[in-house]
Amino acid sequence: MPKKQDSFVLLAAWSLAAGTVLVPVLFGIAMACFPPGHAGAAEGYSFSRHVVSDLGRTHLDNGTPNTLSCGLFALAMLLTGGASALFWTARRLFVKHPLARRTVLVCGLFTSACLAAIGLTPLDRAAPLHDPITAATALGAALAILALSADSDTRFQSRLSKRLWLAALVLVTAAWTVLVGLNHENLLTFQPWLPLGQKTLIGTFIIWLVYQNMLLFKIRRSAK
Repeated sequence: MPKKQDSFVLLAAWSLAAGTVLVPVLFGIAMACFPPGHAGAAEGYSFSRHVVSDLGRTHLDNGTPNTLSCGLFALAMLLTGGASALFWTARRLFVKHPLARRTVLVCGLFTSACLAAIGLTPLDRAAPLHDPITAATALGAALAILALSADSDTRFQSRLSKRLWLAALVLVTAAWTVLVGLNHENLLTFQPWLPLGQKTLIGTFIIWLVYQNMLLFKIRRSAK
């Protein structure tokens, strides 16, 4: 691996590693500072009552200001977008097929921009923008992951590993989609199913990212 590429892969890997530590800490502080009373919750932030984007509200539905949690949420999403952009740019270096490589880069950077934009569009102030951006984030990530899974190169990840991870991500995404559909048809209550389902989907994607980042460190060492 050329020296410049090696340095960039190292930067991307350490940036994502730092992000997987710092961003959850920021979210944890935001949850701890979340005021009580939103969506009928007597306590502050509730995993079973609130979606992640509720942290980014400037005001709760009872009118209470949410300045600190909102600011921390925005900062966390901007950091996530930056680390994600570095990761996808580095990850495409290990994709063999030209079309798959371009798809990974374009969709990965699109996803990264959307992640940052989520933090800048509070749910209570910009819902007409926030919700479509959230959906676009999921679509961009899905296309990038599909491109990785379809690529024939096994230097970075074996075919079996690709298939297993793809199956897990598809299963969790399908379950989330069913929950959203049932809620839309008034066949399922919003709480606790959608907040918990959303966090399961996000958690699965984060675990996949951590695994991919471990592979980045591994392939860089083996290339030396």
